[in-house]
This record gives sequence, C-alpha cells and structure tokens, in this order.
Amino acid sequence: MIGNKDKLRLEQQEEYKQYLKQLKISEEPPLDTELFNLEIQKIFQNCEDFSYREVVLPEKSKARIYFIQGLVDFEFLQESVIKPLSKLVASENDMDPRQQINNPLNKKLTDWNKIIYLLFNGGALCHVDGELPLEVKVPSKDKRALQEPTTQYQIFGPKVGFIEDIQTNISIMRKFIKDPRLKTTNYEIGSLSHTRVTVMYIEGYAESECVESIKTKLQNVKLEHLITLGQLNKQIIDNPKSIFPQVYGTERPDNVALALSEGKVAIFIDNVTFCSILPIGLFDLYLVGDDHSFSSIYNALFVRLIRYFSMVISTALPALYVALVAFHPELIPETLALTIAESRSQIPFPAAAEAIIMMVALDVLVEASIRLPSFVGQTIGIVGGLVIGTAAVEAGVVSSLMVIVISFTAIASFTTPTWELVSSLRVIRYGLLIISSMFGLFGFVLGFCLIFIHICNIESVSRPYIAPLSPLKFEEFLKKFQQKKAQFLRK
Repeated sequence: MIGNKDKLRLEQQEEYKQYLKQLKISEEPPLDTELFNLEIQKIFQNCEDFSYREVVLPEKSKARIYFIQGLVDFEFLQESVIKPLSKLVASENDMDPRQQINNPLNKKLTDWNKIIYLLFNGGALCHVDGELPLEVKVPSKDKRALQEPTTQYQIFGPKVGFIEDIQTNISIMRKFIKDPRLKTTNYEIGSLSHTRVTVMYIEGYAESECVESIKTKLQNVKLEHLITLGQLNKQIIDNPKSIFPQVYGTERPDNVALALSEGKVAIFIDNVTFCSILPIGLFDLYLVGDDHSFSSIYNALFVRLIRYFSMVISTALPALYVALVAFHPELIPETLALTIAESRSQIPFPAAAEAIIMMVALDVLVEASIRLPSFVGQTIGIVGGLVIGTAAVEAGVVSSLMVIVISFTAIASFTTPTWELVSSLRVIRYGLLIISSMFGLFGFVLGFCLIFIHICNIESVSRPYIAPLSPLKFEEFLKKFQQKKAQFLRK
C-alpha cells in the first residue's frame, strides 16, 4: 500500500520521467559505460559544472566517476575513489572495483531519478563497466561556519545560529537535546527545486494529533519550487488570509529547543537559516530564550510585561492621540490640552494627516535602513530621524508632540521579538489610525473589538491563537509571564 509520502515522491519523480522521455533516455541506466556516458551527458547537456573522471581498470574495462563541480569535495573524491581505483591497474589483481572505493556507502542506483537527485545533492556517482552505478557519499566543502544570529540578538543565550545547511542545523539540535525521543521526518517538496524539509518533535511531548496534522499538510503541499520559509508557511497554516503570523520563525537553536520541550513542532528547510515553530499563539511570539536566563523571576516578569505593554502602545498610541485631539479634547487634562493646542496652533494639517505623514516617513526610514549595508543603514536611521523630525517641526508641518508620539510608538514596536509580528502591528496601526480619524474614540474601540474578535477566531494547528487566555488555563497563562512557575506558586 502506497502512503501519502511515497505518493508525493512518485508524483514529483513523474516530472523527471517526462523530461527524460523528451530526451529519449532509456528508463533504466545502461550497464555499458559508453552508453551510460552518452545518456547522462544528454541529460546534463549545457551544464558546464557537470564533470567526470575516467579510470582504466584491468582488462581494459573502464570506470567513470561523475559529479557536479563545486558541490563535492574533490580532494576527498580523489583520495577515496579515484586513487583506489587507479591502483587496481598497478596491482593487476582480479579484484572487484567496488570493494576498492574507500567509502562507507556503496549503494547501487537503479533509476535515473535517484542518480539526478544524488548528483544535485552533492554526491558522486561511480559507474564501472557492466555494473549498475554506485552512490558515493562525498562531504560538501562550501558549508558556512556557525556564527552568531544576525536578526535575533540575546544577552545571555548561546551565540550560535542556524546556517543554510539543514543537516548541520539538525546536528545542532541533537547537541541541545540528546535524547532518542527527538524524532525527525524528512520530506522533499518542490517539483523543480526538490527542497529537503525536516519535521522535528519530541515523542511524548508533542501531541500526536498535532504532529500528524502537520505531516499531512506537508504531504499535500504542491509547489514547483520551495526557496523560502514563507512559501511553506502559507501552505500549512490554518488561516492564510489573517494578518497575524501563525508560525514563529527563529534562527536560534535555544529557542527551538525550548519550544520542542513545550510540545511544539519545528520545521527545517534546506538553504534557509530560519526554522518554523508551530503551533503558536500570540503570547508565544513575545517569548525569547533569554528570558530563561534570569535568575530572578521578577526580572523575567518585568521584561515580559514591558513587551506586552509595548505591543499595545505600538498598535494604539497614534490612533488614541488622534481620536482624543481631534474628537474628544474634553477628555484630556486641561493643562495638557492647552499645551497640545499651542503646539498645533501653526500646523496647517489635521492631527490624522500629521500622524500619517510621520508614520510614512518613519516606515520609509526603516525600510531604507534594512536594505542598506549595516554601517550606512545606521547613519540613515539616525540622520534621517533627526533631520526629518527637527525640520518638520521647524517648518510647521507637524507638531513636536506628534513627533514624540510617533517616536515612542516606533521604539515600542521594536521590543517585539518577532519581525513578522512587528510588520503585522504596523499595518494594524494604520488601520486603527484611519478608523479613529473618522469616528473618534468610537472608531478606536470598534477597531480594537474587530481585532480581538479576529484573533479569537484564529487557530494554529487547531489550537486557539490566544491560548491559554481563551479557553482560560490559569497555570499555562501564568507560565507565559514567568518561567519558574513552581517557585512562584510555592511562594
């Protein structure tokens, strides 16, 4: 009986078969070296990085070693395969050439799909006259060294992040969790890219229904090419039209290890330095591994409360300011209202237009500083902020209080650990501002209600997005604010 995973692989291999039919290639690789060479050259025609080495064996038979330049360690190939085969001629012994290959894996390949996949995954192929081609595992040379994560800085956590090689990333996780219950399942997604995807979870910790649900979704993903994590996330989340992220992307192995120990599932993709964690809720997006490094629960509690407070500020402050100034100035204390009125006395625009001008200017600066090299980006951020803010106030385009409001909003948004959530809150901030500029505080409250209703309806792998707040699970909710739940409860 063919499983879904095998069925998916057969569907992807069918595309190779169609391509080979167009080239009039035999269904099975020929045993004759000349005929095999002719057909494999036809498959890899116009691929100048495809290469081979020929070795003459005793009794004038031949062996050819095929590989893709740049994907294999040629020195290793030379020492483990080519040299041992060459010594066969000198020894003049009637020995099986396959036994001379100094490699732990001598696996015969019976179809072209496996041969093509092997070569593009950094392996080599040894074809001896009259025999089926042999797989030769060769280590890759172009693996990047482990470095500190560049987008998720921490004070106390380990200074190591994921790299583009999926096998290295899985090995890193094995160092964090040395337990055979840490399970991995591999998939191949993308009829063109054939990208390796690995699902990781701890057996007994992760809910089996959740693991099976994720596996089923991965088996049903049909993409031509899988290059980024976002492409896959869109295919497996429950609410792809929602603005809120339903997958936590991280490049820190300590974050993944903590998530796995909480029963979550991690998804790795080859050539991607981030890992997806799910199921997640809104509160999970504000947790970082560094919080576990605090020896005092009060420090961890304070940091998390600051983050949640900043989430509300970064979403609602400009809209609340505009609603109060433009529609309900009577709710502002008299002294503050006079100060605001004085600062806005020379401003030709309404408060909503002021806010939009400053928010757009800020987002342009943020995007510019991200796309530029780091040393230029920092200069653009500082100079742009000072020049635009000061010049706008002196020119009478915006009030000084509006500059303070937008600046505080921007700083608060950067306390969010997940950049994707920062982008989501930025869009929501514009929406709240527009509806508040139209209906005042009534629009502000209406907007918040709509957001709350929306997040109450979102699920991540059949788990409520605002769990454990709804349905209320007090112990789990308490754990979101501090780590040492047992210690806290004892006190």
